Order: sequence, then structure tokens, then C-alpha cells
Amino acid sequence: MSVKIRVSYQDTEELKQILLLLRPVVKSCKVTKDRQEGAYKKAYVEVKGLNKSLL
Repeated sequence: MSVKIRVSYQDTEELKQILLLLRPVVKSCKVTKDRQEGAYKKAYVEVKGLNKSLL
């Protein structure tokens, strides 16, 4: 099973903290380019395969 999470953040420090919390299950993280308009930036986090025992 593949899970992707979209994270909205204002400061890169916020993203770092979220990635630290999710570190055991993060497979990859893609940060969108800085040309975004608006108050929030986006990152997409892909989660490693989940075991049914975690559910």
C-alpha cells in the first residue's frame, strides 16, 4: 500500500519538525518550488508500506 501526505507549512523549520516526527515511516519527501504564491508552501511525503498490525 502506498500513502502520500500533502503538508502545508510556512517556514522550513516547520517542515523539518514534521519530518522528524514522521522519520520512521518516511520513504521520500518532495518539496515544491519556491515560486509558490500565498502564505503556505507545500511538500509531499510518501510513506513506506504500512503493516496491517499498525492499523
